[in-house]
Amino acid sequence: MRIEYSVLGHRKKGKLMANHEAADHSGPSGDRALGDVRVLDLAEGGAGSLAAALLGDFGADVVKVVGTDPRRQPSGGHLPDWVVRNRSKRLALADLDKVADRVAVANLIGSSDIVVTDSWDRLEAFGVKREDVAAHRLLLDVSPYVPGWTPWHGKAASAELLEAITGISGYQASYSGEHVASVYPYLTQLQAVWAASCAVAGLVEYRQTGEGQTVTVSGMHAALLFGEITFSRPIGEPDPDRAIGPAGLNPMYTRYQCSDGKWVFVGGLGPKFANRVVDLVGVRPLLDDPRVGGRIERLWAVENVPWVMAEFNARFAGLPAAEWIARLDKNDIPCTLLNSRDDWFRSEQMALLDQCVQVVDPILGEIDMPGTVVASRTTPGTVSPTAEPVPVGDIGWHATAGEPAADPRVEGAAHGPLDGYKVAVLGSFVAGPLTGRLLAELGVDAIKVEPLIGDPWRVQGFGINRGNRSIAIDLSGDVGRDALRKVLADCDVVINNFRLGVMERLGLNHDALAEVNPDIVTVAVTAFGEQGPLSPRPGYDPVLQAASGMMTAQGGTGEPVALSLPPNDLTTAVCGAFAAVVGVYHLMMTGQAQHLSTALATTTIFLQAGDLVNYSGRPPGRSGGTDFLGPTPFDRFYSVQDGQVRIQAEHIEPARWQAAGLDLDEAAFEQDPAAAISRVLAPFSRSEAVKRLTAAEVPAVPARRSGEVAEDPDLHRRGFMTKTTTRSGQPFILTGHYTSFERTETCPLLPPPGLGEHSTQLLRDAGLSEAAVEELVHTGLVIEGQAMDITYLAPYR
Repeated sequence: MRIEYSVLGHRKKGKLMANHEAADHSGPSGDRALGDVRVLDLAEGGAGSLAAALLGDFGADVVKVVGTDPRRQPSGGHLPDWVVRNRSKRLALADLDKVADRVAVANLIGSSDIVVTDSWDRLEAFGVKREDVAAHRLLLDVSPYVPGWTPWHGKAASAELLEAITGISGYQASYSGEHVASVYPYLTQLQAVWAASCAVAGLVEYRQTGEGQTVTVSGMHAALLFGEITFSRPIGEPDPDRAIGPAGLNPMYTRYQCSDGKWVFVGGLGPKFANRVVDLVGVRPLLDDPRVGGRIERLWAVENVPWVMAEFNARFAGLPAAEWIARLDKNDIPCTLLNSRDDWFRSEQMALLDQCVQVVDPILGEIDMPGTVVASRTTPGTVSPTAEPVPVGDIGWHATAGEPAADPRVEGAAHGPLDGYKVAVLGSFVAGPLTGRLLAELGVDAIKVEPLIGDPWRVQGFGINRGNRSIAIDLSGDVGRDALRKVLADCDVVINNFRLGVMERLGLNHDALAEVNPDIVTVAVTAFGEQGPLSPRPGYDPVLQAASGMMTAQGGTGEPVALSLPPNDLTTAVCGAFAAVVGVYHLMMTGQAQHLSTALATTTIFLQAGDLVNYSGRPPGRSGGTDFLGPTPFDRFYSVQDGQVRIQAEHIEPARWQAAGLDLDEAAFEQDPAAAISRVLAPFSRSEAVKRLTAAEVPAVPARRSGEVAEDPDLHRRGFMTKTTTRSGQPFILTGHYTSFERTETCPLLPPPGLGEHSTQLLRDAGLSEAAVEELVHTGLVIEGQAMDITYLAPYR
């Protein structure tokens, strides 16, 4: 696949939405999926604020309590993020020192459906207790680290500190092998959309029972989700060597600079495409090298990467980018030129997906704003600017509270808020299957539909298939399709991440499924969306990284950096879960089924939203560099005796450092802050450096490795990690739940399913006779498989 560059550089002007429309939250309606939901946003950090904004995008009446409006303050670097994270809301000004304001906030809490907070202290400041709120409302707890405890000074939410202390930043491929700072706050973005998903799932149960509870999606939960493949491992397994360069491991699946200085990304993932790349580039003789031994996978063995990459780099440097794109395209190899984020944002493809929306902010004026993360023709989301603030005493709810469902699915969900619901997921690799795992976290009976050869990533990615049951079935003919159609007819939600048009060819699209189940909710998880010139094309996470400007932004003025963990795949899966629960909630409240969709392409906009939102006078966007340590001397990694520490401060006062036993020379600090701080911290261990930095009132954490986090006794005690023994007898560490529901806790997740392990049972449950099931197995159209053993595989990127 290649990107058609004729679609770049086109700007489609959208409707300008004025402020009065932002406040137009009518009651329940057919076109506002969450139009009967009242949300009170008390969060101070980015994840909680953004979660509330996502609910507002789909019609919830969101009121955010603030002390000041930052739009009226001198322009600062954090304002663009604030503008995105507080869209689709009304602002209520409150002074904590005034009794009347505290009472007004308490009254809003008492009449809301969902209260969002990232600090228990914040609730107490308004004179309410956490347990009292959760007794009658949904309390969405988006704590920065773990519930009730944040280990760094100030306790403010920070994606950067979270990445460091959870080992996420240590997994990034680099030249040094040390931790690398992400340009964008990926964990904040992912935590937000997952928190919104869990809130809507909790709302489904809340409308049925009227009982409240605390729903927790902490920073550690987000880190588990984002870093699943780094944490699940045999006990004692050493961390992989990441000093492999920012291109990663696989020479057929990375980016190259061409003779004209431009960069191309080559998507030769899997044996078919990998062999095509080898032949096209002309490096087939490399397989004869004794270090490779004829095995193509040996080309990305850690010990072979330096000399293999050097050979590929030399070949690509011999021709201009356009020539490479033409040759790769002729051989049907996925590829793209590397673009800038602004060109991608203003491309025709993004315009047709409504990802560049123009709104009118009452203070900042016209704003180019990223669009919604989920598309729906039935209940489309609408992005609106933040309303002008009013005193909290003058705030009243616009939304009429929703009535309980007439026929509740359950009498108090005992095994997750969506206990009793069933979902089937068709697709492979990451985004689709992970959507099933996420819905299983919410109590859904999740079914993984696989071809007879299985999901190619089912062994490497076993963790994202946990909680599923597997059916392996041949869909090439009518018999297999008819059998699967019976299974799907019994589902509440069907999700697919096939290429556009595949579900129609299989006769399993929304209209076809609705003929046998009018209440079906369907969700498409695609690469480029369901419309636009690029929509028919397949795409992998790094292809979208390259096309959208993410690699360029991470590399800054240096070479583009391919992100080792797939932020687009992972976050798109969460957006798929959000689409599913929004569809389920709307169906429950209105009886109206629908089709929804999300895409890797729209996720690239969401993940870069703070640097794409544009208004007059906005500060420059973020940019990284090779082996990026951080944006400022006050916000970066520093080396110490036994590793690195990450600090993050607005400013630094040398006198406080000196009082904490850190001999920071003021004159040297004025001349070169980074060098002065490096000299001071270098003699200490991580623990001692963090202890003294905390005493100096500097937010700081030890930069840990994934293995250290996986075996952290405190995380095991809190249930974020768990130990098991594989079927072959190997002691193994697995991640715990990605969320916590105080009253409707999900049962322990099932192990990852074997290929077709549940095929016959699922077919029987769908109403097929014993004879029909036996015939499907006998003719080879269905595999009756066995349980799988967990196997750890080294990283391939």
